[in-house]
Amino acid sequence: MHINLTGPLKGQTHVPGDKSMTHRAVIFSSIAAGRSIIEGALLGEDCMSTINIFRQLGVTIEISGNTVTVDSPGFKQFTEPSQVLDTGNSGTTTRLLAGLLTGLPFRTVLSGDASIGRRPMKRVIAPLKEMNAQISGSYHDTRTPLIIEPADITGIHYAMPVASAQVKSAILLAGLHAAGDVTIIEKTASRNHTETMLPLYGVELETGETIKLPARGIEHLKPFDFKVPGDISSAAFLMVAALITPGSAVTLHRVGVNPTRDGIIEVIKLMGGDISVIDQTDEGEPVAMIEVRYTPDLKPVTLEGDLIPRLIDEVPIIALLMTQANGTSVIRDAEELKVKETNRIDTVVSELNRLGFNLSATPDGMEIAPGREQVTTRVDSHGDHRIGMMLAVATLITGEVEIADFDSINVSFPGFMKQFEQLGVKE
Repeated sequence: MHINLTGPLKGQTHVPGDKSMTHRAVIFSSIAAGRSIIEGALLGEDCMSTINIFRQLGVTIEISGNTVTVDSPGFKQFTEPSQVLDTGNSGTTTRLLAGLLTGLPFRTVLSGDASIGRRPMKRVIAPLKEMNAQISGSYHDTRTPLIIEPADITGIHYAMPVASAQVKSAILLAGLHAAGDVTIIEKTASRNHTETMLPLYGVELETGETIKLPARGIEHLKPFDFKVPGDISSAAFLMVAALITPGSAVTLHRVGVNPTRDGIIEVIKLMGGDISVIDQTDEGEPVAMIEVRYTPDLKPVTLEGDLIPRLIDEVPIIALLMTQANGTSVIRDAEELKVKETNRIDTVVSELNRLGFNLSATPDGMEIAPGREQVTTRVDSHGDHRIGMMLAVATLITGEVEIADFDSINVSFPGFMKQFEQLGVKE
């Protein structure tokens, strides 16, 4: 698809609902017996995978606009599916449901698309097996499909080897079935939506560096009406677009600013970007209004350590932002990027270099130098939604570019181009 965005971006808008929280709201609402209403849900392909799986398990889920109504008989009345549960391109669906399904009284099989088939599953299978889950995967328990048999789940005391919200959440969801307590220790905090949202649905747990879930928490889930905040990962593309496009001034309403997810805001401030976070409120999850304006003289930065898990999904668009700094920027400690929808280290570097930018891959990140050759070429999202959107934003600098497999953006931001149009961007 040929993309040629021209600014400036001006005005106010709401970004789509948070993908991570939409997944969890659907899961928790489906476990609980009764009706839950989810407002502001993201209905991209990933979240629809989660919705369709619960429909296969016997949950009635209706959609009107971006409101999802879940009428569930409760987890005790789930019905055995007659087909493989298709998780599509969604790592969140695959890993979180691997945990939940371990305690059900029938066999299930989880499998997704070719991208999911390449993503590592041993990191979630191993702790689940420690909980007596009867779960196996292909390639010696490292890949999908995952076959899950009925089991009596036990508690676990587990020290997370790497920061991973998906693995942590899978353990907690399996732990809802457990006869004993579940304790998780995090050296580095990962996003905590499972911990913030479970209490809303009736399950109390202790949080902090040590997370403790009491035994048989699944019995306590109750329906809850949840309003999904705007997705800061989606907002990041509009924020960066405004920062790099002369004359831009954008206001984004009701964006989720959970402190385990707001690394992009810290990066922009470190680079001297003109950004304001105002009117913050707490609705079970913190939300705020974000104002961003064009900033011509951005500073180079080095990102590493505990900051990386707070912005791991935003690294592609942050890399583009760094190309506009007045010196060399560095990203370290981001090995996790290698096991996303693509190897995002290599893909970001190769695709931006094809557009004339100056990036170098390192074993755990990348270096981004200023300057650009005047080239225009064909690039490829490689089926990765965040790469596709990053390359589209890059056309604000490069001019027209042909992006292969651009439809991949529908995984998380189906209204992406329309959002830019609403802010006055021409295509």
